[in-house]
Amino acid sequence: MAVYKIFADKDTTLYSDYDYMNTGMDAILELTKNTSLNYFSQSSAARVLIKFSDADILDVRDKYIGTKDFKAYLKMYLADSTGLPTDYTLEAYAISGAWDMGTGRYGDTPITYNGATWAYRKANKTGMWASESLGIGVAASYPTMNPGGGIWYTSSAASQSFGVYTNKDVDMDVTGIVKSHISGTIPNHGIIVKTSGSLEFDENYNYILNFFSRDTNTVYPPMLEIKWDDSSYSVTGSTGTLATSQDLIVSLTNNKEMFNQYEKYRFRLNVRDQYPTRTFSTSSLYLTPKYLPSSSYYSIYDVKSNTPVVDFDDTYTKISADTNGSYFDVHMYGLEPERYYKIQIKSVINGSTVIFDDRYFFKVVE
Repeated sequence: MAVYKIFADKDTTLYSDYDYMNTGMDAILELTKNTSLNYFSQSSAARVLIKFSDADILDVRDKYIGTKDFKAYLKMYLADSTGLPTDYTLEAYAISGAWDMGTGRYGDTPITYNGATWAYRKANKTGMWASESLGIGVAASYPTMNPGGGIWYTSSAASQSFGVYTNKDVDMDVTGIVKSHISGTIPNHGIIVKTSGSLEFDENYNYILNFFSRDTNTVYPPMLEIKWDDSSYSVTGSTGTLATSQDLIVSLTNNKEMFNQYEKYRFRLNVRDQYPTRTFSTSSLYLTPKYLPSSSYYSIYDVKSNTPVVDFDDTYTKISADTNGSYFDVHMYGLEPERYYKIQIKSVINGSTVIFDDRYFFKVVE
């Protein structure tokens, strides 16, 4: 198993109603659409630019993934929504061209324009988003009278569809985009997120779709979640035995309870029967390790909000085993520092799912 989280390096929202307004320091990212205030168009749009550091992405590749295959997901957490259509789709593309985040906020008076805006990529109204003679494989879309809003590589499309009852948090598979950045096929200028073309400028809809930004004071900043399978289940030659009873006591044998935010740590599990079979022996039954089945997984919850930050995953949070017992590795990077977390263990034993939740707490510190 392996789950590695990378926080956004920079982000901002572009508003078609405000050609020159930068919002790089806002706590909210908007895909909101409302009645236009801009005389150029009858329908407005907002798009999100977000970038994750090349150094962070390459670091996890070089240190941990190597040649293994991986998946990458863009995570954005909903702050507020109203008036959404029953069904809608969000799209993401690799941005073509560098941009500045800026230090503006929505509603600044006077307007701050020291970063990316609907019309410009760079500070102080420079580097206009190309509106004509785009490079091969590069596209843009905007109202005819109001060019701007970013340009992107068409080959890098990713999307996520939502229904009336689905979770509105973004959990979008952007593996293709990230792999193209790593390979150098497409330079990493970040990702643009927008509503689908058919909805973005539809005059029949007005809605609010807001997400927390990197400058939020919550535990929900946008992040890139990279997952790969590095689990190993090898107990050949061990004197241990497989746990076959659902009545188990599972504890962490080496929980330090306090971890540095840049640490990778291997948690080991002590597994024993709650009601051991009576035997005659001259040594303790608990000296022989037991193993959880290979269909065992872990999750991590933020204690205060009681929300999963690493959820159970049948592929990427598998619990490993060696001759010393069951274990799993946790990358503390990407867990918000100065917060407490709780581990849960899930095992499928004899066809039944059992959750072990014995107050396995720890804290990540700066």
